[in-house]
Amino acid sequence: MALSRSCFTGFVESVDLALKILDGSQIRGKTLSVQRAKFQMKGAYDPALKPKRKKKDKERQKKIHEKLFDWRPERMRGEPLKCERVVIIKNLFAPEDFDREVQLLLEYQQDIRSECLKCGDVRKVVICDRHPEGVAQVTFREPAEAQACVQLLNGRWFSQRKISAEIWDGKTKYKITETDAEIEARIQKWDKFLDQEDEEKEKKKQETESSNKEQKTSQ
Repeated sequence: MALSRSCFTGFVESVDLALKILDGSQIRGKTLSVQRAKFQMKGAYDPALKPKRKKKDKERQKKIHEKLFDWRPERMRGEPLKCERVVIIKNLFAPEDFDREVQLLLEYQQDIRSECLKCGDVRKVVICDRHPEGVAQVTFREPAEAQACVQLLNGRWFSQRKISAEIWDGKTKYKITETDAEIEARIQKWDKFLDQEDEEKEKKKQETESSNKEQKTSQ
């Protein structure tokens, strides 16, 4: 009969005591033989044979780890939510508007920022250009500024469209995911637009230089 540390309290002294008391003792006419357990590895150690964790197990363990260490202070009573600083503006455009004129995306973004600056510190303006409701998302520094923006824009007309403005509910996602083909087509349109813009700048530059030469010649 072999005894390991786990048979008692887990201390070396317990194993030594068991060896002294039980070894050679009689139980039901049988003599007990007690000795210290020995643990040996069979064969040579090969780390390649160690079982590998599956990808799903690793991801699950990573999420658990992040959750344990992702400590965030509790929101103080009366402290405003982040979504209360965000205004959702709808019916600004139709997605196909940007397909016809790519530069409109920048113009809309600049116009909205310029108008919203009347209400406070604008942190970010996002045009959800593929959303069928023509959505823009404006983030302010303070909730009071967002409320002022709602009062300013809700029910107003913009580019012959009656727009609506409301505080974001914090849940609805307005960004539309595009396919690879749609993204590629968009990039090509942007490249074409930028090339045309460069050509126009170069043309104006040449016209200006030509005009200056003519003026010098006439003098």
